[in-house]
Amino acid sequence: MVLAVVDTRFPWVFSGFRYWENSEFYKIDQNILFFSLHKMNDYFPAPVLPLSSLEEYPVSDIYCVFLNHTLGLLDCPLEIPGKQNYGFSQFIRDRNIAVHSTIGPGGGYEDVSHWNTVAKGLEFLRDHPNVKTVFTNLGVVQKVIPDSLRIEGIVNTDFYRYSPRTRSQTLHLLFVAHRPLTGAQKGLEYLLEAFDSLNPSKFHLHIVGGDWSEEIKEINNNNYTYYGTLPPEKLREVFYKCHVVVNPAYRGNTPFLGSIRSGLKQYVSIDSFPTIAAAEAMSTGCCLVSTNPRHENCALSADVDYVEIREKSAEDLLIAVESLYRNQDEMLSMAIMGSTKIREFFDAKKNVRLKYNVIKGKNK
Repeated sequence: MVLAVVDTRFPWVFSGFRYWENSEFYKIDQNILFFSLHKMNDYFPAPVLPLSSLEEYPVSDIYCVFLNHTLGLLDCPLEIPGKQNYGFSQFIRDRNIAVHSTIGPGGGYEDVSHWNTVAKGLEFLRDHPNVKTVFTNLGVVQKVIPDSLRIEGIVNTDFYRYSPRTRSQTLHLLFVAHRPLTGAQKGLEYLLEAFDSLNPSKFHLHIVGGDWSEEIKEINNNNYTYYGTLPPEKLREVFYKCHVVVNPAYRGNTPFLGSIRSGLKQYVSIDSFPTIAAAEAMSTGCCLVSTNPRHENCALSADVDYVEIREKSAEDLLIAVESLYRNQDEMLSMAIMGSTKIREFFDAKKNVRLKYNVIKGKNK
């Protein structure tokens, strides 16, 4: 079996979980071939080949991520946001190549007006004879593809290693996210509203990601630091400064797949829960305060592993962080529980090994 891992932009450290995942694949099997549609310049321990050369190699299996990228490899005729067809469908059919994919938030889910097409895209994968495995952390994918395998996100828990926090006179809060291209769903505005009501001597807010320059102009409480976009090493340094990571993301105008058929007006967030950035921060020992728009409870339990707040509620957020300040021993205990769960469900070594073993087994 010659496995090809096919990415869009790679090697690219800022791709986050994809970079860690591909690195773990290489640690497991140095014979894996890596291909990139747009070759980037970050360090990677193996050669990264141009995707255009894929047909030159004796590939038996392809692994890739995201809906639009997978559909592009199969030359699907549907119009999925961000999809481009690569012209490999005949090659995949003729060679009887097994295709394996992880379908998570993003990669075709960004455009809020295309959920009916997204459903058709998932059905295309479900019915395609060359698609052998679909991994996902989305319930909506499992509804359409019942034999898809539930697996949580990828966190390099060795890189984002745990370091216990201690009680402090100043509680350091962290918000980490990039401004989404499709509208403000990250909830920073509610965090800033709550932050302006906090005692500046007791709380410091760290904001990471781009581009939030307009939002932070509205802050009246000056006890904050804005970093912009940070590489992983610098981001990790900020994680270790903080006690609490706050994710106030809320539902956008993306209709839930089931509502198309039922006529019910239901909406979900684009993001998964917890977000990978929040999971990385939790891995280092931050306590999570978060909304849960997808109502996920497979990995984390509210009031045990994290503090759950309502969407679009600055009041909930304010109450939560003030309570953590008053009860720091409970906060530190919850941070330990949360970090333990991240290592159990999100560990890159464990999850990539699981994927690799499934892929290898499918080709026997």
